[in-house]
Amino acid sequence: MNAKRSARQFLSRAYYGLFRQEAWNIGIVHEPIRVFLESNARPTVHWFPPTKREKYFGDPFAVIRKETVYIFCEEFDYRPYRGRIACFEFDSRRYPSIPKLAIELPVHMSYPYLIEHEGETYCVPETYQAREVALYKAEQFPLKWKKTATLVENFAGLDPTVFQYDGYWWLVCAVEDGGPWDKLFIWYASDLFGPWRPHQANPAKRDVRSSRPAGTPFVHDGSLYRPAQDCSRTYGGRIVINRILKLTPSQFEEEQAAVIEPYSDGPYPNGVHTISAVGEMTVLDGKCFRFVPSAFKPSLDKGLKEFGNWIKSRRNIVTG
Repeated sequence: MNAKRSARQFLSRAYYGLFRQEAWNIGIVHEPIRVFLESNARPTVHWFPPTKREKYFGDPFAVIRKETVYIFCEEFDYRPYRGRIACFEFDSRRYPSIPKLAIELPVHMSYPYLIEHEGETYCVPETYQAREVALYKAEQFPLKWKKTATLVENFAGLDPTVFQYDGYWWLVCAVEDGGPWDKLFIWYASDLFGPWRPHQANPAKRDVRSSRPAGTPFVHDGSLYRPAQDCSRTYGGRIVINRILKLTPSQFEEEQAAVIEPYSDGPYPNGVHTISAVGEMTVLDGKCFRFVPSAFKPSLDKGLKEFGNWIKSRRNIVTG
């Protein structure tokens, strides 16, 4: 890439970072996740009410208790520029409760992947800044959680997704390396609490269009499907549902089975990056862009740091 093109791309990213921030919101589909495998499927999404300008909610995962759906998600606040895990309650009233804090750490948190196992509820949130993939147990569901195990140490995992298949527990995630998030890493274990062993082919896949996890894997008609992000055009641009063909400690192969495009005719037309099954319902998120005044300074600070790194890289190229 020549210097002029590189500079234009950097300035474009800087502009969008200052004046067009991402705003995600959660939607509910009253149909099972397998519906999205159908050609041109566009089931109706019931979006949550718009959020305050300085916050957004995304990465939804859910469990059902009696007649109440508990939706856990990332609550991102632009003022500290950090996410934490929040919980909505959703029942026959057909509208969500006010979100409540579920898990908070000094580092950014998102993607609260839920596991129900042997009568207990667990959460594997993204905590890449802590450089670990950790397991949390609900001591008093839904708002009191305790860390019970570290599944993977010294790894900045993104969107860690844990599921059982063919005699093993599997953990798949991307890695925070500054993008474009095209690498998929896999671990496996005989027990949820480990020990977890790395896949022999790690990174098991390299493809910016379909590597980074995007929600709950599911089985339909005997095949295992894995939602993944397509970040080739923009972060969280759309979701690709992959059909897994081989998954062993030494082999991994999958193929594209379906694509979920953003709902361009709705209030969140610019992206979709998490889709999760909850019984015969599905929860997902959608993205739009808007100007957030409280995000200007942290975005400026981040942009100046990236600009310094960009200048340094250009100097290294010239002198190298």
